[in-house]
Amino acid sequence: MRKGLLLILLSSTVLLGTAFSQGKRSAKEKRGTSKAVVYKAANGVLKSGVFHIRQSWAEVIDYDRAVYVQVPQGEGPFPVYIALHGRGGTGERKMMNLKRMTDRIVIAPDGYNKGWSQKRPDVDFVRQIISYLKTCKVVDGSNIAIHGSSNGAGLLYRLMIELEEGTFHHGICSIGGLTTERYDGKNFLWDPTGGDNNKTAIVPAKGRRFLQINGTEDQIVPYTGGTGTLGISFIAAQDSFYRWAVHMGEKAPQLADSAGKPHPKNNKLMTYEYLDGNFKHIKAVGSKHGVQGKEIKEIIHEFISQPIMKK
Repeated sequence: MRKGLLLILLSSTVLLGTAFSQGKRSAKEKRGTSKAVVYKAANGVLKSGVFHIRQSWAEVIDYDRAVYVQVPQGEGPFPVYIALHGRGGTGERKMMNLKRMTDRIVIAPDGYNKGWSQKRPDVDFVRQIISYLKTCKVVDGSNIAIHGSSNGAGLLYRLMIELEEGTFHHGICSIGGLTTERYDGKNFLWDPTGGDNNKTAIVPAKGRRFLQINGTEDQIVPYTGGTGTLGISFIAAQDSFYRWAVHMGEKAPQLADSAGKPHPKNNKLMTYEYLDGNFKHIKAVGSKHGVQGKEIKEIIHEFISQPIMKK
């Protein structure tokens, strides 16, 4: 048995273990994985392929969750980009779309049943992924970005609220937003038991850069706030973005909607910035629940290529 750090996973109902391994495994090997033992990369080596994290919660016991990895050529250390897929997606499919991102380590985890949910230990899943990566010599643990899209953006917001300081350094939210159950107008909220009863105030970690991208015609995440077609209530995109900027240290008044600056290559993309550009919001005029295109890819890559935020 590999020696590792003993961890306890706190779920909403019971205390259970988490286990790590790298590479494809046979059914026999999966059954033989020990609970509560964290695998550390042999000699600090991380390779392209897949590793697994074993978790248990109310729905399932000893479930192996896949995490897909793409490591650039060279010695590193390399910054890390973690991509959280939307509902119906997979980490493997997400990775296929990111093959050309070769200047950093790309990580694409699998959501359970192709999605993310507050009723599962998804925050701890990402926490353990990052903890594992930081044992690898090729990883620059001081420069980690997490990008969530749609349902994955919902998880990104949970991570912004709940993950400890220094865990990651750049957050990117695509077609997602801050829900009214996670912010009461004064405080960010969470459920310290790991469930979805978000009634307890929390002070999120500081020192994170943030990029938020929203479409003005999105019916699932309404740009001006309100309840979307899936029955989830959101705070208006520009309002929630400003609340995050204030939390991170912004002192200036909120920018007016008319203050947006058009992108030089696409005048339907309006940019709003706080904190010397460390906080950037893109309003995609006319876009629905899906904001894509060459300019968006360039904006994201430029954002994650900037230095981490100074506190």
